[in-house]
Amino acid sequence: MKRDIMWIVNIFLLASVILYGYYGFFSPGGMNYVYRNWDGPGYLVVAKTLYNVDLINKINPFPFLAATHYAFQFPGYPLVIRLFSFIGYNESMIFVSQLFALLFSIALYFLVKQVNPKANALMVAILSIFYTPRWFIVSHVGSTEPQMMFFITLFMILHLKKKYFWSGLTMGLAQLTKPQGIVFFVGIALYYLYILMTERKTSVITHLKAFLPYLLIPLSLVVVFTVYYFRFGDFFIFLKNEAFPTMQWPPLKVLVAKEIMGFPLGFWTGWLEFIVYTYILYLLGIVLLFEKKQYFFSVVALIYFLPVLTFVQADMARFILPILPFIYLGYSDILSKKPVYTTLLLSLPMVFLFTIGYINYNLAPLPYQ
Repeated sequence: MKRDIMWIVNIFLLASVILYGYYGFFSPGGMNYVYRNWDGPGYLVVAKTLYNVDLINKINPFPFLAATHYAFQFPGYPLVIRLFSFIGYNESMIFVSQLFALLFSIALYFLVKQVNPKANALMVAILSIFYTPRWFIVSHVGSTEPQMMFFITLFMILHLKKKYFWSGLTMGLAQLTKPQGIVFFVGIALYYLYILMTERKTSVITHLKAFLPYLLIPLSLVVVFTVYYFRFGDFFIFLKNEAFPTMQWPPLKVLVAKEIMGFPLGFWTGWLEFIVYTYILYLLGIVLLFEKKQYFFSVVALIYFLPVLTFVQADMARFILPILPFIYLGYSDILSKKPVYTTLLLSLPMVFLFTIGYINYNLAPLPYQ
């Protein structure tokens, strides 16, 4: 097992050295391109100001955005950036993303070993470093997804071990990291509601005790909103934030949209095909979880997946990332097959080239000093 962990760590570090080495030695923009990628600069603002409106107005790199816009950046990730800011805020941002991305792959290794011992947990963990390509990007720039996905994977492991308090606590930390944590609570609550309605009354107390720690998720959301009340003067400022993903009825409207966030698609409507593939791949992963009789995880992942179908957004591959740990678990048998993982490993040059192209394009200004 120690040898497997060393393989994961070494391959992770090698991938990072290759990518950052390119920016350090061959890119005209240098590491500045990495620091400037969305949504990193926004989280740097929060890390430096802790939602102090006066300070935000002094360093805000987006003069067209009000200070209240930063209510969309939840505090979990910026607080850890601030914790390591003695190495520099920009450097700390990348370090934190990388740290949690590595922890995610290691946690996934233990999750797969626990749920599916017949699978090649090492290979699944190695592939999780690179796929999906959108994940590889966000794990190497400033983003909340690595931290969120580590906590979610840890929640899954602890739930399987019936350590419900610690499982609920990790999901509370996930909620502090990203707004979508509350959607996971809905899935957890619906699962336990179904169990309570269908099982014998003698087990009600047992299931209630298992569920109660997950109330830490909405409690964490209340904590965030309370901070916003004292900083912005409005407990519900996040719900009034235009940065929140646009949800429109009916589902799948994004596939027939003529414009997204005010930008006309025209000829480029063809790129929407990747959203179809994204939906299919993630839905299949959930179905495979049901097949493995992992009903708790299946329901939680499905409840997150369904609202995503109503988003009219371009970056769907990122919005759906929080359930990637569930999807990897569903695909663990398939990813363990030599033809599959060999093909994916041979495809890594495409992942690196796509990552470089995306990072070079997806730039934002850094906060003023």
